Amino acid sequence: MTEFFVLHEELLKQQDANYFILNEVFITELDSTEIDRLINDVTDKIIENSLSITNAELFDILRSFVKNYNSLKSTTMNRVLDIIISGFRNEYEATFNDLEVGNEDTYRNHQVAMEMYGFLLAWLISNAEDKAASKGVINGTSSTTKRVNVTNTGKTKRTKQTKSKSANITTVNLVEEWDWSAQKPTVLDLMLEVLELRINEIWTTSQEMNAFISLFTKSAYLMLENIANIKDSNIKVRVFKVLSVCVKDYNHAFGAQTSVIQEVQYYDYLSEPMAEFLHMLSSQYDHTKLAEEILSEISSKEFGDKDTISPKNFSKFLVKLSELSPKLVAKQIGLLIKHLEHEPYTMRCGLIEVLGNLIIDLTNEEQQIPNNLIRVNGFFDLLEERFLDTSSYCRSKVLQTYSKLCDLKTKFPKRRQRLTDLVIKSLEDKAIQPRKHSIKLLTKLISTHPFGVIHGGELSLKEWEDRLKKVEEELKSIQPPQEITDIEGEIPDEITDIAEDLDDQDEIQDMDMDIDMLDESIHQTSSPVDLARLQFTRRYYVDAVRFIHQINTAIPTLCQLLASTLKSEVIEVIDFFVTAHTYKMEFANEGIKKMLHLIWTKDNNDEGKGIRKRLIESYCKIYIYYDESLPENENVNMITKNLISLTFNATLAELTSLEQLLSTIMSEDSIDDLVIAKLWSVYSISKIEISKAQRRGAIIVLSMLAKAKMDIVQEKIDLLLKVGLGSFGREDLVLAKYTCIALQRLGGNKAKVKGSLNNNSIRLPLFHQIFCRLKQMIEIQTNSQEWFALAEQAINTIYLLAEHPDVLCEDIIKRKTAHVFGLKVLADDDMDVDDDQVITNQESFMMHPLQLSQLVFTVGHVAIKHIVHLEFIEAECKRRKAEADSKDKEKTTKNPGDDELEQVVGTTEDEFGEAIAQIREKELLFGEDSLLTVFGPLISNICANNKTYNHRTLQISATLALAKLMCVSSEFCENNLQLLFTILEKSSEPTIRSNIIIALGDMTVCFNNIIDENINYLYNRLSDPDSLVKKNTLMVLTHLILNGMIKVKGQLGEMAKCLEDEDQRISDLSRLFFTELASKDNAVYNNLPDMISNLSSGDTPLDEESFKKIMKFLFDFIEKEKHIENVVDKLCQRFKNLDDRRQWHDIAYCLSLLPYKNEKIIRKLIEGMPHYQDKLHEEQIQKFFAEIITKAKSIKPQRPELKQLIDEYEAKIKEFKNV
Repeated sequence: MTEFFVLHEELLKQQDANYFILNEVFITELDSTEIDRLINDVTDKIIENSLSITNAELFDILRSFVKNYNSLKSTTMNRVLDIIISGFRNEYEATFNDLEVGNEDTYRNHQVAMEMYGFLLAWLISNAEDKAASKGVINGTSSTTKRVNVTNTGKTKRTKQTKSKSANITTVNLVEEWDWSAQKPTVLDLMLEVLELRINEIWTTSQEMNAFISLFTKSAYLMLENIANIKDSNIKVRVFKVLSVCVKDYNHAFGAQTSVIQEVQYYDYLSEPMAEFLHMLSSQYDHTKLAEEILSEISSKEFGDKDTISPKNFSKFLVKLSELSPKLVAKQIGLLIKHLEHEPYTMRCGLIEVLGNLIIDLTNEEQQIPNNLIRVNGFFDLLEERFLDTSSYCRSKVLQTYSKLCDLKTKFPKRRQRLTDLVIKSLEDKAIQPRKHSIKLLTKLISTHPFGVIHGGELSLKEWEDRLKKVEEELKSIQPPQEITDIEGEIPDEITDIAEDLDDQDEIQDMDMDIDMLDESIHQTSSPVDLARLQFTRRYYVDAVRFIHQINTAIPTLCQLLASTLKSEVIEVIDFFVTAHTYKMEFANEGIKKMLHLIWTKDNNDEGKGIRKRLIESYCKIYIYYDESLPENENVNMITKNLISLTFNATLAELTSLEQLLSTIMSEDSIDDLVIAKLWSVYSISKIEISKAQRRGAIIVLSMLAKAKMDIVQEKIDLLLKVGLGSFGREDLVLAKYTCIALQRLGGNKAKVKGSLNNNSIRLPLFHQIFCRLKQMIEIQTNSQEWFALAEQAINTIYLLAEHPDVLCEDIIKRKTAHVFGLKVLADDDMDVDDDQVITNQESFMMHPLQLSQLVFTVGHVAIKHIVHLEFIEAECKRRKAEADSKDKEKTTKNPGDDELEQVVGTTEDEFGEAIAQIREKELLFGEDSLLTVFGPLISNICANNKTYNHRTLQISATLALAKLMCVSSEFCENNLQLLFTILEKSSEPTIRSNIIIALGDMTVCFNNIIDENINYLYNRLSDPDSLVKKNTLMVLTHLILNGMIKVKGQLGEMAKCLEDEDQRISDLSRLFFTELASKDNAVYNNLPDMISNLSSGDTPLDEESFKKIMKFLFDFIEKEKHIENVVDKLCQRFKNLDDRRQWHDIAYCLSLLPYKNEKIIRKLIEGMPHYQDKLHEEQIQKFFAEIITKAKSIKPQRPELKQLIDEYEAKIKEFKNV
């Protein structure tokens, strides 16, 4: 009856696309009524007797339905599946019952029926899963188009989706989709029940059994290859169980090994599920051999250079398996680690993570085996070696792995010391990702440090050093008993136990240490036990201090990384400093201050916004947010103290950045009104004595906050005048200066548009109390140097707020002059001059040099502010006229004649400009009625007679005033320019030289033609002995050159020397200059020959090492092939006229820096050989040309023409070097 069906033969026939069915029913030709009749008939027979399946006609009907799966409706397919499942289940139950009673006569019938049901079910699953896979390919959800088919022999073969199959999908989609996901768990449960039968008693030959088992394994693998099944844990777990039973009970291990390897290799989404399968097999079914064989096979695999997918998949598999079953992987790790020395890097990354997982497992074992520590140390050694891996991905992975290990309860202090050093070195990695993960790991090392057992978690260096010092003093005061001096001798068991506990600091946090006893041991040292505790406490302190010092060495590098162009890297550095500050590490304050400058990060992209946002959040977290554990009053006091402390010892740049930060925070209303009130209270307090720094800090912070909210100052004007410009201000001129800055907030806070007045600015009458107090502060009698900064801000305030600032400043200058020279201040109607009041000699000048300094400073600053005031007047006039024109526009439109008249008469804008220019050029310094006219010659005279007027402050003030006056008028500038250059060249005072350099930059902007002829005076200061002068010169020249104010005329060599300046600020500024210059019209390329000459053979040539570093930096900007050709040609020609060996070396080195990408560049070298062939006997020159040849050969891919030229050139080099 069943001879027509032999399972293993049917499985082979099924591989044929045209599978033949003897009694096939052509389902596609039947209507729905006939299909229903057929199904009902089959259902009745199967229900009556599950063995009915062995009837050839009935079996062929079911086969016909399954074969035409794609053309059936969903309802039909559901009925077919239900028939197969219910029949299979009934047959399973009948078989089970017969096995229980031992009825061997029925075994053969059950065997065939079970095979038939299994065959139909497997075929149906295959069709359904193939359709799902095809649908995934069309929708783009499938990760691969490969399919692994498992045959009854347990072997596998790979096939690719064919075009015909893909084309057939279009037809499939016309039929209603069949979703059988709800039945999958039922089907898999049925498979498990069948596999639990005593199959060995029914299937007596291995061939028959293997064929039957393959029905289940093939179905299981097909279901796994559908990613939707992987995402459903109910289905995935059941599939794993089916495979596990097949492996354990039915000799499927070999087939499973091959299948798992191929599934992992070709399906990236199966890497981790296959690891989960092996974990279940080993943990629930106690079968580890398959996992061991698979790991052994992976360890022997070799991957091709172009194979990038397989290594990545195997890497994910190993990592997941090491997480789930680390002991399985640990047994084979000796074989697997060979991949650490080979490509591809993805396998190395995976093994790095595997090693980390093994360490975690060994460390977390409850029963510690001595051998575990040896293995853990071996794994740590392997991880430490990976810090030097050639792949940045591997270096990143080892850092990420250590981050996980830091969370372990066991801290491994000795390993942590080495790790910290390695991480700090990694901060200087050239690749971005390792640097970022190094910063993150350094933060983790702080937050998980092992030194919180005794004194809490804070890492204040001062506190730990004090503790260490105290313990060392205690130890010095103790004379240990003779019987315990030899530690290796008779040591009590109690001390030995303590030693073991404390010495094994790998478990320092695990110790159930009696803290009270340890603290008492510092004071009670009468017993050997106390002495031992004291010694180990000292060791504990030494390790803590060492760790803090280690972290401290990373701070300079971390501060540099704040300037990184990568957002994530900068954010990690910010988080590091916040964490370090949280743990009270003193050096964190340096980084916190450096972070301030990030507030200027441009927020025109997501990166800029992210950095600014994190910076603001960090400062709020550290200084502004409330501590919920404290009452409100204490919180207000704490925040006030924090904000004021930010101003202590801050530089001008830091205060500027802090102002921007606090004003931004204030604009978001993140600072409580109670804090602002407390700041005013600190500023104005008089009953309690507070430091000057605190009072100054309060008004500085209030001024910064008022930039965003003017009402903060506007409501407290009287208080400002009473305190800052009153008694406290007279005693503390710095306080008065910052009070003036606070008053300037009344002028409005919105950014000013160039060429217009701030519409929010206010102008107050001259009789306002503010100006009376400002006038008094300027006229105050003092010898303090702080007066100059106060006067500058007071004059700024007057010009910003006063209706007629020139009138008030004129009166101030007159009164100041009268005081300096002892003259009477004349009223406007008093025209009689007393001869006794006229200065007849210079003696009176010398009587009060500081007062004279104050006078000339006031004159100079009033002059420069008056220029700005005139520009505002001009802009305001133009603005008013523009408003008037817009209002008259309708009238003009209605009366065309008016428009014609306007065209004839012209506008008055040009007249405004000309009038203002005339006042500035001729009236301010040369007008008969101008007060400043009197002081121009006086200031020039003081500057010219520096031996007579030799007071340092007077010379600084006079030179600065002269420079400011020269910015007013081109005529005055031209008349005094040589005097200024003479002072610049001969003055021994760095402040004077620095001020002149900055002023010359302003003069160049104002009067370009006058300064451009004498620009060499600026370049000369690049070699100034004072670093501040040099830095200011470089900044001025950078501004002028990059903005096109001056043309470069061969002086770039002097700026290039700054690249190797000892001052890091100058070096960084110079690098920034050349980086920006390189983007402007080939400027570096055009000036490169002159720079080489200047640096190699100029008046002050550089040493060879510095020359090489500078050239290496500059030649990176030569990228265009045409430019490279020209540079090669020019450098070769230079050899012709040179006799100096040093210059030979320099030019040869420059040639070696260029990239040799094409034939034209090599030809230029060959054509230029007559110029340098006689120099090739020099060993150093030979070395450079050998580098050129090596670099040329490394170009990939290399064209035959290029290779021929390189070989020709190499032959000529060898020929001439031996001549």
